[in-house]
Amino acid sequence: MTFKNKVKSGLKWAFMDQILSQVLLLFFGVFLARIVPPSAFGLVAIVTMFTNFAALFIDLGFGVALVQKIDADKEHFSSVFWLNLIIGLFLYVFFFFTAPFFSYFFNQPDITILIRVISLSFIICSLTSVQSNLLIRELKFKQKVIFNWIAIVLGYTLAFYLAFNGFGVWSIVWMTLVTSSINSILYWFSTNWYPSFVFNKSKIKELSSFGLNVLGDTSVNYWSRNFDNFIIGRVLGSTELGLYSRAYSLMLLPLRNISSVITKVMFPAFSKKQNDVATIKRYYLQIIKYIALLTFPAMIGLSLVSKEFVLLLFGTNWAGMIPVLTILSLVGAVQSIFSLNGMIYNSLGKAHIAFKVSLLVNFVLIIAFSIGVNYGIVGIAWSYLIASMILFFPIYNTAIKQLNTQLSEVFYTLKGVLFASLGMAISILFITFYIDTTLIIGISLKIFVGGLFYIIIIYQYEKELLLTFKNKVMGFTKRNTILLSTNLL
Repeated sequence: MTFKNKVKSGLKWAFMDQILSQVLLLFFGVFLARIVPPSAFGLVAIVTMFTNFAALFIDLGFGVALVQKIDADKEHFSSVFWLNLIIGLFLYVFFFFTAPFFSYFFNQPDITILIRVISLSFIICSLTSVQSNLLIRELKFKQKVIFNWIAIVLGYTLAFYLAFNGFGVWSIVWMTLVTSSINSILYWFSTNWYPSFVFNKSKIKELSSFGLNVLGDTSVNYWSRNFDNFIIGRVLGSTELGLYSRAYSLMLLPLRNISSVITKVMFPAFSKKQNDVATIKRYYLQIIKYIALLTFPAMIGLSLVSKEFVLLLFGTNWAGMIPVLTILSLVGAVQSIFSLNGMIYNSLGKAHIAFKVSLLVNFVLIIAFSIGVNYGIVGIAWSYLIASMILFFPIYNTAIKQLNTQLSEVFYTLKGVLFASLGMAISILFITFYIDTTLIIGISLKIFVGGLFYIIIIYQYEKELLLTFKNKVMGFTKRNTILLSTNLL
């Protein structure tokens, strides 16, 4: 298979994986939200805020370094594997004994046992980090995706059973552990690579410069995305955090479903072409246009129909998340493009720049959230939006300069999508202010009219792009419906 075909295949399978995964996740999330109170989601958010951060340290960024390093050999992989396992075991022991401290700090007694159980994922993940990155390195996303589907189906089956029988928070906890365990087993029994009893310090040292910069970047980015959860959990409590975290997870939908999928595939692809910046720039501009074509109308539209969306899907118990979702959805539109910055830096071997930029972003967001928390979760949401607007131009401009392009070229590339999104927003606001109707009719009317305006305007500016996208989607669906059914059976 040629390099171009590997990239196309990787994107295809990655999108198939994300679509199925997020459909299940959204369905399960809505189901659980109707039988479990916001405070339970807040407890899980508090626990995973710390355990997910600690999980970043399992491979110290060496997994990404293995993908980026063209001449990595078996000793590199084995050395990283044993290092991962040692760190995974250490993290489990650390969180087992410090769990009571987190419980005391947040004044939530149930956190102790939740942390001790969820921390088992450190050991599970440390056993498969190298195998996962090997598949990414070789652009073998089909195998990785099929494993994920099997794990998700079995994990969610258990979660539905537990939730239906009143296990609440524990249905999420056991789903996470079972899904990770099944993935781990499948990787071990299907990979052609197994670790040898080799630990070469020099190999680790070769990877450390790039890997530790990646770790620094991801660590700082992690807290820039989670400091809001931390301060809400500490100051406002688990119920407010539950409302905020659900709105935040919806904001992340375009990043998880589109931007992150493209990053997974294009990072190893761009890494192989890292000496050809002109080619990377050309593909990057095409990528952001396709991303914006989907995420801008989706997130701006979600912001404008947030009231109907929340009340119809989640119920009146979750009404407190409506203003938060309205604001954060706008942040999500910007983040869908902004989140590709890391892919640019890492594929070009410039993780040190990403780390420095992340320090600045984190500093600004911490100040913003510290001010916003005084006005509740709505204040936090506003502080996030304002800080994102302030940071966008200098931070984004720094990233795209690595590709020898500038903001004017990016805005010219996206002009059609921007005008179409504006037209859509105006049409939805007109309905909001001048037409009073039921929730279901209101959201249906807004989606129909807003979508119609968007398509009409985008057709005027980006006729070729729209037709190309339509043909790709129809071709993708036709080619893969039978393939998807076959693999699921």
